[in-house]
Amino acid sequence: MTTTLDRITPPPVGAFPPLALPEPQRYRLTNGIEVTACNLGDEEVCRVDLMFDGGYYADIRPGTASLTLLMLKEGAAGKSSEAIAEAFDYHGAWLQTTTSSHYQYVTLYTLNRHLDTCIGLLADIVTSPDFPQPEFDRLKERRIQQLLVQNEKVDLLASDTFLAQIFGSEHPYGRIVTPAHLERIVTDDLRAYHRQHIRPDRCHIFVAGKVTDRLLDNLERHFGQTWHGPADKPVADPVYPIEPASQHIAITHKEHALQSGIRLGLPVINRDHPDFFALKLLCTALGGYFGSRLMSNIREEKGYTYGISSSVAAMRYGSYLVISTQTGTEFTRPLIDEVFAEIERLRHEPIPADELTVVKNYLRGDMARTLDSPFSIADYYLSLKANALTTDYFARQDEAIRRLTANDLLEAARRYLEPDRFYIAVAGDREKIPELSLPR
Repeated sequence: MTTTLDRITPPPVGAFPPLALPEPQRYRLTNGIEVTACNLGDEEVCRVDLMFDGGYYADIRPGTASLTLLMLKEGAAGKSSEAIAEAFDYHGAWLQTTTSSHYQYVTLYTLNRHLDTCIGLLADIVTSPDFPQPEFDRLKERRIQQLLVQNEKVDLLASDTFLAQIFGSEHPYGRIVTPAHLERIVTDDLRAYHRQHIRPDRCHIFVAGKVTDRLLDNLERHFGQTWHGPADKPVADPVYPIEPASQHIAITHKEHALQSGIRLGLPVINRDHPDFFALKLLCTALGGYFGSRLMSNIREEKGYTYGISSSVAAMRYGSYLVISTQTGTEFTRPLIDEVFAEIERLRHEPIPADELTVVKNYLRGDMARTLDSPFSIADYYLSLKANALTTDYFARQDEAIRRLTANDLLEAARRYLEPDRFYIAVAGDREKIPELSLPR
């Protein structure tokens, strides 16, 4: 007797169990640096993240934080940039630097058998950068050229304009770094920034992968016993007032542009607000995944764009919801009208049960991917630290997603998605963009 395999009827979808984030191990080096270790996996590889308080929010001269971090591997402890790059390449290691609003990260991926060499080299570039003038001149010129290229892209211009609308053009979140800003930066600015921010009392270390005693011993030797910061205490970051624009619609002119870059959004609640998870779930239904309402309507049905998304950005001093897209200039107004039509649907009609199930499963599946690897788990702990969140945040978010109802989301939409509070930023050819307005 032969059995025919049913390839038409899908198998039933099983229940998604509650998610739990593995608890890391914590250590402290002799100079006080805290080490968070995600000791998971069988491969003889590890990742080391050095996280420093600072970021571009602490810039005295805009662009300094980013240039300082980029310059670390351009010469340190007497080693040239070529020697540093060749050493990492030879040992199969990879180094990257990242600057965010309030933190900076130096990240090293390395094989465990090369820990001694690679951790020592990492310590050199972090603790003893040389900031050589020729490399600085080349790097600064490259960054200036990158900015000039970015200023030709309507999508980036719209993003810059939108952030300036939400926070004010003088606030670090909304300030636009220009080539003129970079021209004024000199190597002494980088040295001053390094002294103030790249120091042990502003450092937290995260390690992930196969964490061995050898790795911990190397961290103690290179970052615990021998790294002593300056005697002066860190200077507190200045506090900038948030000054949203009085005009809710802004058009940045880009002559002869064939497309419009579009940003729509508004200030919203922070992560510590009890409604934050409802707002995030609502934002996901609106435009947070490929099958979202904005994608289904504006991409699939109307054909106005290749992609459109919505997200909530939770910053330390203010959060905002933003809808991001790009479209042909002739579709600018109808696309914006359709966005507000979808927002009105969320404000007046409960999300159907089957759609809500899909959105919840998507969000919880995205959370489950956090548990895929030691590196992704370490990323989550980095995010918790950056956002001053407790370790139970993961479980609380999962529980909230499972608990929230369609009526909860309807109330959140009415409370937080008020059309007349939205800001609209469009970058494109002003002569071809029709008059824009918020819904009445």
